[in-house]
Amino acid sequence: MAKSKELFKEREILVLKTVLDRYIATGEPVGSRTVAKFSGLNLSSASIRNIMLDLEEAGYLRQPHTSAGRMPTALGFRFYVDHILPDVELASGAKRRLQQAFHPAAKEPQELFRQASRALSTMTGHPALVLTPRPEALCLKHIQFISVGGDMVLTLLVVQDQQVQTRFVRSGVNYSQEQLDRFSRFLNDICQNLTLREARLRILSQMQEEKNLFDRMVSQALSLSREALQSEADEEELYIEGTSHILDYPEFREDVEKIRTLVKAFEEKHHLITLLDQTMVSEGVQIIISPEEHFPEMQLSLVASAYSSDQAPLGSLGVIGPMRMDYAKVVPIVRYTASAVSNWLKKKPN
Repeated sequence: MAKSKELFKEREILVLKTVLDRYIATGEPVGSRTVAKFSGLNLSSASIRNIMLDLEEAGYLRQPHTSAGRMPTALGFRFYVDHILPDVELASGAKRRLQQAFHPAAKEPQELFRQASRALSTMTGHPALVLTPRPEALCLKHIQFISVGGDMVLTLLVVQDQQVQTRFVRSGVNYSQEQLDRFSRFLNDICQNLTLREARLRILSQMQEEKNLFDRMVSQALSLSREALQSEADEEELYIEGTSHILDYPEFREDVEKIRTLVKAFEEKHHLITLLDQTMVSEGVQIIISPEEHFPEMQLSLVASAYSSDQAPLGSLGVIGPMRMDYAKVVPIVRYTASAVSNWLKKKPN
C-alpha cells in the first residue's frame, strides 16, 4: 500500500526523488554513488543503499538484477507525480513556439485538432492524442428535415461552432416538405441550445407525454427526431500524431513485441479513447501511470487534460509515452495546449 507523504522521512523522499530524476534523464538503473552525488544528502553510500533497500521493500524501487542499481516502479512514479513533481509554468520560449503552432488560426475544429496534435508531439517528443468532442455533448443550434423522395428524409443538425452533421432517416411515411418544415419549427422550439443528449432526453420525455397532447403532428415530429438523434452512429474521432517517436525509446526499440502492441493500439484506438475518457472527469492535467488493464507490462504513462467550451468538458488531449517521460516538461505543455483549444472553442483570443 502506498505511503502518504507525511509517513516518509525527508531523506527517503530525497533519495526517491534523486533516483527518479536520474532515471528519467538516463533510462538506466541508478546506484547509491549517483544518489550520493546528486541528492545533496551528507550520507555515505552504505547509508543510501539501506534507504534504497527500504524503498525497494516498500514497493517504490526495484532492482533489475543483483549487480545493478535501482529503478522506480509504477508505485514510485505515482508517488513522484503526486507529491514531488514541481508545478512549473511553461517557459516563455516554449509558450511562443506553441502559439506559433496555432497560427494562422484554425477556421474549422478539425484543423484545430490537427494543430494541437502536431504541436503536442513536436514539443514533447511523444505520440500525441486529441479526442474530439463526443457528438452528444455538442449544443444543438438548429435542426432541419429535408425530403429526398419517398420516405427518406435528410436531417441537418447544426451544432455549436456551426458544425453540421447530416444523416439519412427512413421515416416509414411519405412526408411533404411542408410537413417536414412544421416538424423542424416545432423541434427547434423545444430543443434549441440543448446538447444532443439533452435534446434526445427531452424528446423521449415528450413522447411519453404525447398521449396528453392529442396532436398527430407532434407525435410524428417526435418520432422522426428520435431517429435523427440516435447516437449509435456518432463516434468521436481520435487524432494521433508522432507515432514514430516510440522508436526513440530504447526500452521499446529493443522489444519488438512492445512496438507491435503499441502500433496495434494506435490502429484500433479504443484503448486510447478509454484512457482519455478517464481524464475528463477531473479538472487540470491528469497523469495515468502504467495502465495495466490496457497495456500490461508496457511501462507507459498518459499525460492528458480535458478541454472545454463554456465550462463543460468536451474532449481530451495529451501525450502517451514511457513511464520515465519528463513530466516537469510535459505537464505544462499539455496544460497550455488544452487551454489554447478551449479558448478557440470559446471564440476568445489566446
